[in-house]
Amino acid sequence: MKHSLKLLLFGLFLCSTIGWALIACGETDCSLSGRPSPVFNFMNKDTLKAKSLDSLTVIALNTVQGDSIILNDSKKVSTATLPLSYVDTETIMVFQYSNILSDTLWITHANIPHFLSMDCGTTMYHQINEVKHTSYRIDSIAIINPEVDINEKENIRIFY
Repeated sequence: MKHSLKLLLFGLFLCSTIGWALIACGETDCSLSGRPSPVFNFMNKDTLKAKSLDSLTVIALNTVQGDSIILNDSKKVSTATLPLSYVDTETIMVFQYSNILSDTLWITHANIPHFLSMDCGTTMYHQINEVKHTSYRIDSIAIINPEVDINEKENIRIFY
């Protein structure tokens, strides 16, 4: 009898532990999927090595809330992950290097809704079609990987 009671209690403990583990495994952390944004790498056009910008502010123009500062006076920047518009097919960004010097980028892209799960809903992937720019400091731009998804690969390379 004593042995049966111990076995029953152990069985209940084991079942409840496995049950909690299965419930926890079924939970989805939607924050892990994040917002897919292109990765920009800054390169020296002569050496083809990473270039660190002394100071960079990035402003997205014409967003839903008006103009938005995405990066604010960041120092020693050689890479940046900057979001594209969900509602428009063109995102305009101003790369401000100082109070008087800046470049503007016009990024044309397709917005592709991507279903994640019943819990998380959808997110927006992008297909970059074209990047135009001014040339005050930027020499040229290359689209390395036009598909913007949650894999965080390099998408755009900017040469200075």
